[in-house]
Amino acid sequence: MLIREERAFAAKAVETDVPTAFLAYLDSSGVIFNGEGAVNGIAQYSKALKGGKDLLKWYPIIGHVSQGGDMGFTSGPFQFLADRAQDAVASGYFFSVWKKNAAGQFKVMLDGGVIHSQNATEAFQRDPEPQSNTAYAYILPTPKVTDSNPQPWKVEDAFLAVVGKDPGHAYKQFVADEVVLLRSDRPFGKTKAEALATVAQQPIQSYQFIRSGQGISKAGDLAYCYGKAKAVKGGKTVEGFFTRVWQHRPEGWKIVAEQVSLFR
Repeated sequence: MLIREERAFAAKAVETDVPTAFLAYLDSSGVIFNGEGAVNGIAQYSKALKGGKDLLKWYPIIGHVSQGGDMGFTSGPFQFLADRAQDAVASGYFFSVWKKNAAGQFKVMLDGGVIHSQNATEAFQRDPEPQSNTAYAYILPTPKVTDSNPQPWKVEDAFLAVVGKDPGHAYKQFVADEVVLLRSDRPFGKTKAEALATVAQQPIQSYQFIRSGQGISKAGDLAYCYGKAKAVKGGKTVEGFFTRVWQHRPEGWKIVAEQVSLFR
């Protein structure tokens, strides 16, 4: 279902314009990221110019929905065209968290992503649009787990303590076998091995994640958080934003998706 919603969202942007599409699909409390941090998407896009020549094109290649069908996420490549009649000028991967509203409609609670700065067409070339329903990747729901830790925030705090000292060890300990881990200028990966390779290839000595918002599914099997990210890279601190999704699995809470975008 979320794959279908994401595709309809992208089609709306092509048929109309980017602000109109986001205003149609964002939740009233949905969050997007600008250069300053997380902001309300409806408020931001309500001020944006409609009918411009620019175009954001994207499509999903992976999705996941919670046990109760009320929350999930999608991800895939995007391209930005400053002018619809010209070539793309930027590309990368988007990451969206969806949640059903009171009317039972899926709306975007959070929209973020990472940029691939060296090639404006790389993401579409590397991950072409699936041509059948069976070609999409899915992170499957897990059996309902009953334990003494029904929410992930204690585990999140434990992860933060480790990732602040040894990112490689932290991700090895807390990442699930099936995971979407997004970093700028890095390939889209769907496995723990690919995620750990991405972490190992980045010269990050430590991360600091400052949570500013969170949410959890009705069944308590899926939760997300987002906020500011800081990383020590080459002895210097760079900042940006993050989104992280936890899934309650038989082996405990594990990270099944994470997007970190560092820009300064």
